[in-house]
Amino acid sequence: MASLYQILLLLTYELLFMLSIIVTNSNATKSISASSMPKRVVAKLIHRNSIRSPFYDPNHTDIHRAKFALENSAARFAIIEQKMKSCEVNASCSDNIQAKLRAKTSVGVFFVEFYIKDTSHPVLAVMDTGSTLLWVQCIPCENCAQASIPIYDPSTSSTYTNVSCLSEYCEALHRPKCDERRNCKYEVEYEGARPTEGILARESLIFDTSDEGLLTIPNVVFGCSHESGEKPDAVMGVVGLNYNKLSLATQLGGKFSYCVGKVKDPSYGYNQLILGKGAILEGDSTPLDVYEGFYFVTLEGISLGGVMLNIPRAAFERRASGKGGVIIDSGGESSVLIQRAYEELANAVRDMTELKSWFKPYEEPNALCFIGDVNNDTKGFPVVTFHFSGGAELGLEAESLFTQSSPTYFCMTMLENPDDYSVIGINAQQFHNVGYDISGKKLYLRRMDCELLDE
Repeated sequence: MASLYQILLLLTYELLFMLSIIVTNSNATKSISASSMPKRVVAKLIHRNSIRSPFYDPNHTDIHRAKFALENSAARFAIIEQKMKSCEVNASCSDNIQAKLRAKTSVGVFFVEFYIKDTSHPVLAVMDTGSTLLWVQCIPCENCAQASIPIYDPSTSSTYTNVSCLSEYCEALHRPKCDERRNCKYEVEYEGARPTEGILARESLIFDTSDEGLLTIPNVVFGCSHESGEKPDAVMGVVGLNYNKLSLATQLGGKFSYCVGKVKDPSYGYNQLILGKGAILEGDSTPLDVYEGFYFVTLEGISLGGVMLNIPRAAFERRASGKGGVIIDSGGESSVLIQRAYEELANAVRDMTELKSWFKPYEEPNALCFIGDVNNDTKGFPVVTFHFSGGAELGLEAESLFTQSSPTYFCMTMLENPDDYSVIGINAQQFHNVGYDISGKKLYLRRMDCELLDE
């Protein structure tokens, strides 16, 4: 018969064992708390035409790149417009998980570079402020593009876990489904291609920051895609930066900023994305609104050379019906203005004595072009300024306003839209730091040399 000492010793061991199980399980299911969340996550942004991009073609000239930018922007806006129109007749549209990305003619403007699980799994995913979910390709992956970088295999990871159908993150999806093991399934629709679908999961992401070295963030919720449609080579996913609970921006604290400069220069390497409380929220601010998955701002007017154009404020307002308004977007390079605003700006630009030989090209009747060389003929051209509610401003110099579209003519990077919506694209945002405070509903604009962020 066991002695009292042996019994007490056995009970002590059992108690310690049970405590270890409780602690282990607690650690395994614990998500990132606000106190342990990294304050500042920095990631390089790689332009599609950058020498660091898998799409880079050394034979392409500025004219080739301008042609792609125009096609990309037109496709992007067509997708935004299509979604807006579908939302007018579909009350649940606001829950859609992502803005649609055109599969072949548009792959976004900037890639975010990071690692998943460890540094042997690099990822280049499209940055998209109009999308919610962060997703990447995962093995097994049917119909996935043969990327030059190996696809992530979750079966080899000890830090990968599936998200349950009962999770609040699963509830944040639009029409979530469950597999036979009660794992949460998602589906992302695409224009002109099969949808991307897979399992909602958690995994560690690693960012190669410029000032802190490698930074690992555990338990990030993301989409592990096992069906990737007809995406182009090397596009391995999307980094959604919208307001939804699933957004990477929301998971990391509800703030982010990006700084982009010299969009036309393939060698420019200082474009940067900052996520978390350490995002750069500097300069004048303007109210930020979210509607149908896009960020809206209140544009009050446009000036050329300090002279306000004759555009009524109502031209930019989003009406009670949901129509109208101005979107600030990261998915297209050119901007799009509603007809009244575009005509006023185009007329003012045409009135400049140096730019008399203008026309609208057959292949893009919504663009305004001029015979000549953009570098020579736009020297000293006055600044076009977008004026926002609250005093924030976005100044477009000639480099942001014009691009050489052929050897004999150059065009404005603004397109005309006969419908209700205007979109401010990346070209107009270059040479600025753009900061988003999602919970505070403010957008910050500050003119900045992005190179200074690396110092």
